Amino acid sequence: IASTYRPTHTMKVFTIALSITSVSAAKLRGSAKADIKQNGHQRRHLISVDGGCTVDNFAKAVGSESELASLLGVGTGDLQNVLQDKCAEALNPTIDLSVALGKGPQFLKNFLDGGTTWNDNKETTDGEYKLSEDASVIFDLEGTAKITVFGAPDGGANEAYPGYFSNFHRGDKECPLGVIQCCYTGSRSLTETFTENAEMCTMDLADAAKSNHIRNHAFTVYEAQTQNEAYCSGFAYDEASFGDAVKYNTLFHMAMKTNLYDKGYVRNVPGAPLCGCVEQMPIVDNSDCIKPVEGYKIDSQGNVSVNISWTSCDDEKNLKQYYDSLEGRSQTEKNFVEARIVDEGECTAASVSFMNDRMYVKA
Repeated sequence: IASTYRPTHTMKVFTIALSITSVSAAKLRGSAKADIKQNGHQRRHLISVDGGCTVDNFAKAVGSESELASLLGVGTGDLQNVLQDKCAEALNPTIDLSVALGKGPQFLKNFLDGGTTWNDNKETTDGEYKLSEDASVIFDLEGTAKITVFGAPDGGANEAYPGYFSNFHRGDKECPLGVIQCCYTGSRSLTETFTENAEMCTMDLADAAKSNHIRNHAFTVYEAQTQNEAYCSGFAYDEASFGDAVKYNTLFHMAMKTNLYDKGYVRNVPGAPLCGCVEQMPIVDNSDCIKPVEGYKIDSQGNVSVNISWTSCDDEKNLKQYYDSLEGRSQTEKNFVEARIVDEGECTAASVSFMNDRMYVKA
């Protein structure tokens, strides 16, 4: 067994080798908001619907159940079934995240593992490497991410390399726990301050072997000299929920728009991917939490589309607390997530437990 200590900034790492274009917003039928889209000589009202796919929410937006029935061309007794079909169709992915980004699958995979110029370059005082220029595609794609459901990143890579985007797979299933997380250790911005919120505890490097490319079984214990060496954020969802359907939109919003483009946060935790299923991420003692807000739009022809926004999790819960509130997740799943995101100040205890599970004890 070979043991090495290596300083990394202010921490020591102990390693053991083993489209819709909105033209205007106006009140329509009370408080409902409507966008107007010019389509040749035809103008269509796009009415915003807040909340889930229910008759009550849609009827409130358009004015009444009878008006909703008229828009959809059905009787009032069939409204919910018709709406469910239309919402389900609206939630079908129409483009995968890699294709939407337009940078190619290799670039996106490397970015999610912590590489590429987006992570490596740092803005300079003479104007080089500005994110607004280097990553302008993120700004351009923001509007699309709100109204178009992204599918799992692929870009044709999976045909040649099955499971290429390993960050979001555990075996043959996409993030089975329903938690996706990103952790950062620095900033590339000259103006935004990097604000840590989590202490890194430990990590089984085999969990992310296709990101760190370490073939032999190995694990790392991060001995932070000061608290809060990283910034972590993530989101969680019940299976077959709205959050599940739009998870790659949420990933884009969190990882690329908010954390990279807006804040300038970059660089992965050593040995871990930048973003991935929580099962592949290091054990940490905190993680911010965001969630998608369900919404739709219905036009004057009865067509339904998504209208996604995002917010912090309920009552400012962190990611672990929010996951614990999900009704569709089992106690076993919640216990596993609690072991990955421990309570503040519990890194030492978590690391000792991690080592003991592998038959190591502190000398």
